[in-house]
Amino acid sequence: MKKNSSSRWNRNTESVDDYLKAIYALGGEERRWVGGSELASRLQIAPASVTNMLQKLSSQPKSFVEYKRGEGVRLSSSGRRRALEIVRHHRLIETFLFEVLGYSVEELHDEAERLEHFISERFEEKVAEKLGNPQIDPHGHCIPAMDGSMPAFHGTACQCAQT
Repeated sequence: MKKNSSSRWNRNTESVDDYLKAIYALGGEERRWVGGSELASRLQIAPASVTNMLQKLSSQPKSFVEYKRGEGVRLSSSGRRRALEIVRHHRLIETFLFEVLGYSVEELHDEAERLEHFISERFEEKVAEKLGNPQIDPHGHCIPAMDGSMPAFHGTACQCAQT
């Protein structure tokens, strides 16, 4: 893991974001506990690596996750906020790539995966504004608002459950 200048473990990395996004996707809106093997399968990494990361994440002050050995992991309030921020970045980028740059639907996900961690809030706002503040990405998934809320039709008229 990356370390900052004070030699403390840095929780603001692509890897951490990927974990949070996966926990959000698997745990759903009801914030159910997600098992380590389920998370390992989703991230395509070894279960031991998942356990190690979850222990690191849960030991941080203002942790992004709640972790209970044998029960699994779920997002804390701050973890959910961060996960939704990354989901928003991802879905806005996909929409921008599709609508403005003409990428095919098949190309969107991988490109957005690479970019989602690195955009500033200013860039995020500009992209959303340019696109007319969309609520759905090209796959039919809801785009969270800046405050983390989902559109009113989320869960009833969207494809979010298929992610």
